[in-house]
Amino acid sequence: MYMYCVNSFVTGKLIKDKSRHVRSFGKSKEEVPARPNTIWDDIHLQPQFDNSSTRNVTTQLSKTAFLNCRVRNLGERLVSWIRYHDLHVLTVGRYTYTTDQRFQAIHNDNTDDWTLQIKYPLKRDSGVYECQISTEPKMSMLYYLSVIVATATIRGAPEMYMKSGSTIKLTCDVTHSQQPQAYVFWHHNGKVINYDSPRGGISVETTRADVSTSRLLITNARMSDSGNYTCEPSNADKASIIVHVLNGEKPGALQHGDQNSSSHTSSDTVLLLTVVLMLSLGSLLVR
Repeated sequence: MYMYCVNSFVTGKLIKDKSRHVRSFGKSKEEVPARPNTIWDDIHLQPQFDNSSTRNVTTQLSKTAFLNCRVRNLGERLVSWIRYHDLHVLTVGRYTYTTDQRFQAIHNDNTDDWTLQIKYPLKRDSGVYECQISTEPKMSMLYYLSVIVATATIRGAPEMYMKSGSTIKLTCDVTHSQQPQAYVFWHHNGKVINYDSPRGGISVETTRADVSTSRLLITNARMSDSGNYTCEPSNADKASIIVHVLNGEKPGALQHGDQNSSSHTSSDTVLLLTVVLMLSLGSLLVR
């Protein structure tokens, strides 16, 4: 039996019943609402995920990624982040439970957000991540991270043939990039090209859009301009091309020289066989 004081004039007692609680004040009795068996009996006190958070996140290679999990009515429970493919626990509450310090949980007081921060994401970090609440049974929501790698390609690669005295035009396209390139460097045989070199006649033009494009122009091509040219964007894989500068011979003749030679050889062989066959038939007719 539980005793309590209403005020200095009125006292009462709580009578424990098998089916309900009854509060007695003198001659009157008032039924007290039964307390829920557990906190789970009150749906308004249960944790709930906020579905307004973005669950498909795409980020650039090495650009910090954020997976935001918003939980209402968390109470004293904890939010954990788990890497789904190997069930590796990354964070619990604000604490990091992995030796990979690129992962960190961010939570500001008086907010419902529990954010997993991934610094310098790699391609292998792509996949499913689970935001889990420490209830029984566990509640969880899945998030998908896609780490994309911007790529550069040079038109005409892997080789290009140019005639001496002509203009070398190299175009480098950067695709799958979430942001414009801060810069695009061109290298010749491993050295950064100096556009103000005494040689002269070298210029570059870069456009920044959904697909960044950089064009390298070298006028009055010389034999010394032959070699490996590499396009190196600020946040994309680089690309290369081999340029051959030829004296006198047309590029097309060299590119297809082997094919033409093979074609001529085949034609000569067919002609020779035809002549031999005609001579053989002629000798048979004479007999």
